[in-house]
Amino acid sequence: MTNSPESHPVSEPSVWDFFVNRLKHWFTPVPGEEKPPQDPHLIKRKAFPWLTFAALLLALVAQLSLEPSPGRTAWPGVLLYTAALICLLAAIFTREWALPELAIQAAEPLKIEIKFEMLLTSLFLGILAFLFFGNGKFGLLNLLVWGLAIIFFFFAFWPMEHAPKVDLKGLWVRFTQRGWRIRITRWTVIVLAAMAVILFFNFTRLDAVPPEMVSDQAEKLMDINDILNGHTPVYFPRNTGRESLHFYLSAAFMAAFNLEVSFLNLKIVAVFANLLTLFFIYLLGKEWGDRWVGLAAAVFAGMAYWPLLFTRLALRIPYYPLFVAPVMYFMVRGLRRQHIPDVLWAGFFLGLGLHGYTPFRIVPILVVLGILIYILHTQEKTRRLNAVYALILIGFLSLLVFIPLLRFWLDNPDLFAYRAFSRLTGMEVGFQSSPVIIFLQNFWRASVMFFWDNGVIWAHSIPGRPALEVVSAALYFLGVVSLVVRYFRKWDWRDLFMLVSIPMLMMPSILSLAYPGENPSLNRSAGAVVPVFLIIGLACVTLARTIKQHLAGRVGRLVLAAVVILLLVWSGMNNYDLVFNQYYAIYRASSWNTTEIGRVAALFIESLGSPDTTYVVGYPHWVDSRLVAINAGYPGLDFAVFPHQIPEKADDPRPKMFFLSVLDTENAHLLEETFEDGVLWQHDSEVPNKNFMIFFVPPAAGTQP
Repeated sequence: MTNSPESHPVSEPSVWDFFVNRLKHWFTPVPGEEKPPQDPHLIKRKAFPWLTFAALLLALVAQLSLEPSPGRTAWPGVLLYTAALICLLAAIFTREWALPELAIQAAEPLKIEIKFEMLLTSLFLGILAFLFFGNGKFGLLNLLVWGLAIIFFFFAFWPMEHAPKVDLKGLWVRFTQRGWRIRITRWTVIVLAAMAVILFFNFTRLDAVPPEMVSDQAEKLMDINDILNGHTPVYFPRNTGRESLHFYLSAAFMAAFNLEVSFLNLKIVAVFANLLTLFFIYLLGKEWGDRWVGLAAAVFAGMAYWPLLFTRLALRIPYYPLFVAPVMYFMVRGLRRQHIPDVLWAGFFLGLGLHGYTPFRIVPILVVLGILIYILHTQEKTRRLNAVYALILIGFLSLLVFIPLLRFWLDNPDLFAYRAFSRLTGMEVGFQSSPVIIFLQNFWRASVMFFWDNGVIWAHSIPGRPALEVVSAALYFLGVVSLVVRYFRKWDWRDLFMLVSIPMLMMPSILSLAYPGENPSLNRSAGAVVPVFLIIGLACVTLARTIKQHLAGRVGRLVLAAVVILLLVWSGMNNYDLVFNQYYAIYRASSWNTTEIGRVAALFIESLGSPDTTYVVGYPHWVDSRLVAINAGYPGLDFAVFPHQIPEKADDPRPKMFFLSVLDTENAHLLEETFEDGVLWQHDSEVPNKNFMIFFVPPAAGTQP
């Protein structure tokens, strides 16, 4: 089926179109005010951009006043940000500050060609895959059928003129005749420098920050160990249930390079997921603005404390922004270009993201909302219908990719929905007040977390501080205000979609109605990293261009370089201190030193003992015995022993070692009574207030070690 411009007449203006046209008179310039474009080389440089610099300086000082400090109050920051708002609006309306132009939308409407035989084959294979996944496990047969269903769906709608063509012979001939030519431009140098900065922040002290695992990592590593031992579930039931993609990618990485199941290797996989996210942030920034917007967004996000913390924690959190970025990129690009392949890729990544992290389940709603926004901003009936077609394609393809989890969901609805609904509903605890009031309070707290308070969870945040450091927060403020003004001037759906996507992607945190104390949380709002840092990049590039347009000659270039370098270095230093100093200190003080205990256990096992005779005596709010086993090099074991089991160990003649909390005097006495020849001492930890006790039992007389 092919749609052409003549296939549908242009529709009459809708109520939304009438509303928009009425409002445009308030925000668009009056007739005659617009000036024709001129050659940029002939434009005379304007006066110094005082309003822009005033807005920037006021925003920076405002955010400095909101940084954590004794007796911190919000009012100085509110007043200073208000002054920055006034200066920025003045700069916008005097045309001193202007955002980059949006890319022009395609003139031709979307063309849809369906190959029905391939579509029917895809649907048939999809039904078979659904049936084959009834055992709740990945296997060779169901994976093959599932993969073919997805591939045939792509073939059913992929335009033949866009089929990938690779002329290997021609490439080889050109290479043998001409060789490789590498051209180094200014852009190349800047990109390489940006990559170096991003890699530095992502890999520096990766083994030490964070220094310890918590119980969540223990369960992740145990699941990965299960995969390596042949267990292949579609959904992992530990810890109220988790999607599987993180575990399979980590297991594949460890198996491919013959690596041990460890926290560091788990971190490495998460870092590569974050790097891929940054790549798609760059692409989305390039699509929404230009390559400079994309690069600036990627650099600020690559240095930022918020995504760095949840990446280094090595849980499933990075898979939320990882799939938000390509879904937004391909959807925006596909609707702008009216391009079927982009629409198909949006559906593929939407379905794949549902296998990553539970909060991603809000993204299908965001996609529907984005299509609705596009329809409301489009007057052509043909394009509106094509947007509906695009939504249907995205929905069907994402459903095909979702098939394994869909089958598990239908077979185990309580387990699949428990994690999300335990926060949204009163299934565990009752609501503290009206759900509507809680929602509005949560919405406000989440909205201001970038400037004020990002929550209290020490594992993936610094409690009580803003989610953004000073420079990023100031640029985010300037970017949001600029974007709102541009939307009311241009009425472009892409700007509204970007603004709306931020609260939508934070909904998994905002909708924690049963546990409002868990909002805001940087993990459940992680998808908002994508639009937030795009807006930061947009503001940074706009600032640079404002300086360039208003300051001529060498002085202008020096001022531009000084301002950009100052902001980047300041932001980098802030983030470095937050991640490698403040967060490291808080995490080290808050987590248990299982690495140290595991190191002592490993020495005992390698010398006299055995994993079977190494024990961690259970005590409330102390170490996770599984983590001690993992750190000792035995990820599949649990060293836990409970008090009633201690007398049973007396029959074993082999040497034994028990680890106890320094507060557990009762079990220490029990061990001394049970093993009269045992020795008890306190091990002084490297970490303050983390000492632990060791009880060593020598082998019985005549026992071979």
